[in-house]
Amino acid sequence: MKPAPQNYRVALVTLLAIASLVACLVLTVARLLSVESDLRSEDTHAKLWQITQAQFEAELLAESLARKAANDLFSKRDEEPSFRLAILISRSAILLEGPIGELVEKFGAMAGLKQAYLQLTLAEQFFNEDLSPESALQLRAQARDFAYQLRDVANKIMQLNREYGAETRLKYMRVVFESMAFIVGIVISAAFLLVRLFRGVREAKQARRLLREEQELSDLVINNISNQGIVIFDESLSCLLWNPGMQGLLGLGPDSAVGHQLQELDALFRKPDIAKSLALAVRGTSSIFEDENFSEVGQERCLEINSFPLSMAERKLGIAFVRDVTHQWRARKQAERENFDLEIKVQQRTAALRRAERRLIAAIEVAPDGFAAFDTSGKLLFANEQIWAADPIAIWCWEEMTLQTFLRCFSMCEGADACLLTTGVPSEPIELDLLIRKEVWARLSVTRADDGTIFVRLTDISDYKESARVLQNALDREREMTSAYRSFVSMVSHQFRTPLAILDSSAQRILRRGSNLTQDELATRVQRIRNATSRLTRLVDSVLNAAKLDAGRIEVNPTSCNLEGLVLDICERQSELSSHADIRFTATDTPIQVYCDPILVEQVVINLLSNAVKYSGDNPVVEVKLWMDGSRAFCSVRDWGIGIPPDELSKIFDRFYRARTASGIAGTGIGLNFAQKIMHLHGGEIQVESYEASGSLFTFDLPVSNADQAQQAA
Repeated sequence: MKPAPQNYRVALVTLLAIASLVACLVLTVARLLSVESDLRSEDTHAKLWQITQAQFEAELLAESLARKAANDLFSKRDEEPSFRLAILISRSAILLEGPIGELVEKFGAMAGLKQAYLQLTLAEQFFNEDLSPESALQLRAQARDFAYQLRDVANKIMQLNREYGAETRLKYMRVVFESMAFIVGIVISAAFLLVRLFRGVREAKQARRLLREEQELSDLVINNISNQGIVIFDESLSCLLWNPGMQGLLGLGPDSAVGHQLQELDALFRKPDIAKSLALAVRGTSSIFEDENFSEVGQERCLEINSFPLSMAERKLGIAFVRDVTHQWRARKQAERENFDLEIKVQQRTAALRRAERRLIAAIEVAPDGFAAFDTSGKLLFANEQIWAADPIAIWCWEEMTLQTFLRCFSMCEGADACLLTTGVPSEPIELDLLIRKEVWARLSVTRADDGTIFVRLTDISDYKESARVLQNALDREREMTSAYRSFVSMVSHQFRTPLAILDSSAQRILRRGSNLTQDELATRVQRIRNATSRLTRLVDSVLNAAKLDAGRIEVNPTSCNLEGLVLDICERQSELSSHADIRFTATDTPIQVYCDPILVEQVVINLLSNAVKYSGDNPVVEVKLWMDGSRAFCSVRDWGIGIPPDELSKIFDRFYRARTASGIAGTGIGLNFAQKIMHLHGGEIQVESYEASGSLFTFDLPVSNADQAQQAA
């Protein structure tokens, strides 16, 4: 018997009443829980306090940097920029995570705060050094900008708090009215369900009668289904119904099956899994099971058994639908075999790709260059050890490294470009030569593949840069030498002309006067000729010594000699030649025996002493000192003359070079170069200290020849 449409409408209305009751209860509880959650949520005043504290610390840091730029002294440690920076970094870190980080992200200020936090972290290492006023002012400007950002965020949170308060009040009023409406709905639904309950009790009796009629109808329908087997059984798995479809599947008629145990009827029901499935159906659990059967001749069959619980006349029964699904089963098995073969091929292809990937990664790992790969968003995908070793600022953290941070770290290297400070993924290739560390140069290459992957290559070009530097230095040296030789030729021609002119004029004077010359006048002219001849001889000797050094023909014949006697004799001879000079000699009480070539060392002392007299004006005062320190003997020549400019001290020993303070004073620029090379041949060096208009101090050292004497001096 088919239920009347009116029954469906009543059932539908009942379900709607139950649904409305449940919905009203759920919505009421949900709204109350929402209010309770809002009451327990954290107030924005705490977040506002944290942001204002960070702003306050930024202002304190800016003030401390301003005092640092003004060279003020800090009486307390908490006033120093490094201490204030540490506090600001800790305050800022709180703003970038947790609920307050989500609030900052809501206003779109997270990117700016992260960038400011990164700048503060990168600048922390400079606070441990002595900050210059310019650096302090620059960092102060960054701190103030960070404080302004925090102020804007605090203002937005304050405005949000006011708006949130107004919305919350409106929300609570709305919840009150909604709850009242839901309660009314609950009362109406409950009243309707009570009415339906009483009517349902009356209709239950009529339903039992209809059920018996429907059972009779169902038996009639089941017995007429021939393409599907249907069997009904009780708790003991005794057959209650066996339709003709079961006879077609198992070859057993209803008369032979009804009233017997299913296990006795066919081996199909004796299988443990099927027997368990039938028992579960009686207890109220549905199941689907497939039985695969292979006959002796190789013919295969698959039966699908669907077991469902069945309740009839208050009895717990079970019903099973048995269907022959051999064709579907064969098609499925064929599809499974094809899928298995496809999976094998996919696994083989995947394994080949992984082997190729491992070979590529291994090749990159052992490559001398650094390699890294980033995805289209700038996230790090891969990096080998060589690029890890670059680490220009020693704070790399590859787990969180992005392309933007990676390029920004290299922006502080020499040779960097503004393109490294981009906030997004570079759209154009980058090719830069960077000084990563002292004497370590690398070429940074950034390229984009067709799939959007960004590859970074870091090639060590230190040797190339060093070769270029050496080549450039050699070129500069060659230019300097060319210029020096030109100046030398011009200077020597001038220097040679002066004594030659003196010789010529004196000789002409003698020829013209002849016997009319007095003895004193003749002696004066002859002395001028001798002086000019000596000057020419010194010029020729300087040029010859330079030529010998270039040809490597100067021989060193070291022997033990008394340094005090050697230097004292030179001082006395210089005093005779320069009677207007005050030469003061000081030595230790113990004789100093050195191991050197006395002839070459004599030229060094003569050069230093004559230079001290020549560049000390009209009344020169020269101080010569000898002393010992361990196994070395030292000799210094001190004057208070014109001195050497500080920017020219490094060039004073270059051949043909003369300081600008020596302009107008005769000289070739060879003497000091020759003296320094003589000291190099002895394993020593001439040291110089000089200040313009304050004089110069030249010092050289020689090895002591007597071991006992060296031990005594030590």
